[in-house]
Amino acid sequence: MLRLIILFSIITYIADCQPKNVILCIGDGFGIAPKTATRMALGQGTDGKRYSSDAEFKILALDKLRYQATATTHSMNSWITDSAPGASVYACGKEGKIDNEVISFNPATNLPIETILEQAKKQGYAVGLVTTTRITHATPAAFGSHIWYRELEEYIAAQLISSTQKEYENIFNNSVFPSSISGYNSLRDWVLPQPKVGVEIDVLLGGGAKYFLPKNQNYFKNDTIKDKNRNAIKDSLGNVQLLIKKNGKTGREDNIDLIAIAKSRNYVSVNSRDALLNLDYSQFNEKNNTKLLGLFNGSHLSYEQDRQVYKPWEPSLSDMILVAIEVLKRKSKKGFFLMVEGGRIDHLEHANAGAIKIVDNKIQIKVDSTANPDAILGNIPNVYGSDYLIKEVLAFDYAIEVARTFIKSPKNGNSLLVATSDHECGGSAVVSLHDENDTHKHGTKMRTYADEITKTGVFTTGANPLDGKIMRGDAISNGWFPEYVLYDFQGKKYPKPKSETAKRIVISYGSNPNTNGNGTECSQFGAGNHTPQDIVVYADDSMNGKFASLISGKGLLDNTDINPILKKFLQLDK
Repeated sequence: MLRLIILFSIITYIADCQPKNVILCIGDGFGIAPKTATRMALGQGTDGKRYSSDAEFKILALDKLRYQATATTHSMNSWITDSAPGASVYACGKEGKIDNEVISFNPATNLPIETILEQAKKQGYAVGLVTTTRITHATPAAFGSHIWYRELEEYIAAQLISSTQKEYENIFNNSVFPSSISGYNSLRDWVLPQPKVGVEIDVLLGGGAKYFLPKNQNYFKNDTIKDKNRNAIKDSLGNVQLLIKKNGKTGREDNIDLIAIAKSRNYVSVNSRDALLNLDYSQFNEKNNTKLLGLFNGSHLSYEQDRQVYKPWEPSLSDMILVAIEVLKRKSKKGFFLMVEGGRIDHLEHANAGAIKIVDNKIQIKVDSTANPDAILGNIPNVYGSDYLIKEVLAFDYAIEVARTFIKSPKNGNSLLVATSDHECGGSAVVSLHDENDTHKHGTKMRTYADEITKTGVFTTGANPLDGKIMRGDAISNGWFPEYVLYDFQGKKYPKPKSETAKRIVISYGSNPNTNGNGTECSQFGAGNHTPQDIVVYADDSMNGKFASLISGKGLLDNTDINPILKKFLQLDK
């Protein structure tokens, strides 16, 4: 018996000495419908992908995570949350159930709430934030900053790269350029919240350079997008690419260059896919203070569809998570905490992206669900609004596959992967396929079901219930399914409609301007709203479900139930 106790103690000790890694993936605004649309565009239901026993039936990485549950998402003061408290609950647990627009901060007490990222860093873990939105946007900000209003992104940026009050104040005091608000003022500039003191974020990857660059472009030094050799990247016309367009506006009201300041604080700065994927990892280790800052767009990163056509020098979400993991595992033998956000799913749903076209040189969203065949920017053949959402979801799923691959490898220690959403957005639904032939003569070119089954031959009675030559519905076309083909981009497969008249997926939105009382017109980020529908939580781990299974068997979860599981795994409460 004593030997068994000793053996168990040794096994427990070895397990506790293994690195512990948490990867939390958040699909902003991500509900069930966009996932279904993505699977169907990849061919689910067609020949060879009809049954759960088929090898490719569950072809999304999310579907392969073994434990799943549903969760509620309301905030403290609203039945529908926005992303600020929606992310704060994952960062802070029950205390993060706060008012809309608030970032990991209690508006009743005026006190910041410590996040899991801050707790993990203070206990020796490496930490990182990755997003396709601005790095200062609500979801990443909820893990690495604290403020009473999410729109104060210039201050969020200052918090993200500061770990002491002196560092925070020096951001304002050390500005050597003329500025109407130069010089730190505690009444104006907030203070560095106490939980952030002592916390350096090892990896920051996303967009949002406009909140890091000075207001006056005369003082720009870090806006040219450069490759691995520090050469300027040019488009097909030979134009040098910039994070902020010439004569464009930044988000700062001062002339502070936070990228330059971050470099002085041992951040390695990159702003292109080429530079990111060719990093020298040897410069990152436990013993030095070298960190990684990657800002790849002035605002949000491009939608995956636009990235592929117009800005291939921007990294994909799977590129960023791959590099983040490689850096973080070198920064601490104890392990890491990494939050990864597929943030632009939400933006497409806000825009009611069913059909988008150019009107008077501006992107306009057609407020209907017919998915008219208008190319997004007028010159991309055979691209539709639903393609944008499908590709954005697939890009998120490819990032999750990177995480799955990581946690499955024993050499990486003990790892926990949780994938979920902060809320649903748009009331999105997969409603039909586009039917160019308008078979049912509805005038909408939308059709749901396969043709009815029929009989052929000569019958002596009208109904004739007897067996005969039976013709299956849509048998000639192998059934009524979407018609997409796959193409390769940077080593990943993406779907596109087979032709301009192909049967393609139509996505409609319950939360569009016609139904939510906000008018009949919407712009690029239109009047589509968040919705209160339950969201799905997915989880898996490298320990035969020891921690991932904690989301199961409890019935309906609240979104605050996730943070305690992550903390328990990292042993942050010990």
